[in-house]
Amino acid sequence: MKSQLYLFCFLLIVIGSGCSRYYYKPNAVNAPLFTEGGQAHINFSGSLGGVSKNYDGNTHFFDVQGSVSPINHLGIIANYSTYAYRPDEPDEENGNVRANAHILETGIGGYYSKGKKFKMVVDGYAGYGAGKINSDVDMRVHRLFFQPGIGVHSPWFDAAFNLRISNVKYLDFDAKGRSNEYLEGKSLITSNGKRIDAGSYTFIEPAFTIRGGYKFAKVQLQMVLAEETNNVEWNYNAARFSAGIYFSIEDAIEKNKSK
Repeated sequence: MKSQLYLFCFLLIVIGSGCSRYYYKPNAVNAPLFTEGGQAHINFSGSLGGVSKNYDGNTHFFDVQGSVSPINHLGIIANYSTYAYRPDEPDEENGNVRANAHILETGIGGYYSKGKKFKMVVDGYAGYGAGKINSDVDMRVHRLFFQPGIGVHSPWFDAAFNLRISNVKYLDFDAKGRSNEYLEGKSLITSNGKRIDAGSYTFIEPAFTIRGGYKFAKVQLQMVLAEETNNVEWNYNAARFSAGIYFSIEDAIEKNKSK
């Protein structure tokens, strides 16, 4: 198990090191692994100081995820994600400029678990999110997603695999005065005038999550990959790595009562 964990972490670091300013970057997948009703979880994760592969600069992103199971087999999830790119040497002409993005989303789904100490969990969630991108161009983004998953939960260790399918739509495209030549160079507009907000885009996003700790507090590592299905020409990120802390509120309350 230790050798597999080391290999997983190495792959995350290698893939996560190539960051840049993108028009789409998958956010963290909310994988609550509920086992019964009355549970509530919260996760804080992110990354700082990513190295750009296209420009000289750094990326920063942060995720807050919450989830609750009010009754057995029913789960509700919510996510807030931010992304920022800060160039070392801004260049307006070539598009090496500051970038900020955020998205807020919520979803609902169901789960089934079986086992005692180590519980197998099968779940599925569907949801909707909305956000905005401010960079060389500005635009709003809407996203529909569905994420089936399977995993194992225990007091010390969790592992999950999710296959999120995301449909992304851009709206209110603002070129901020940039020429068609510039927009064509970034593939934000085609030679026949079709803009990025003229259609929607579907991404297949497998996610691998591991958590280790004890009961109510665990360290979480996650890798999310993204593969487009309809010939996306503009710049998007095909991988995202995050690390953070995952809290199980019901376990914290139970531990406090036992004192």
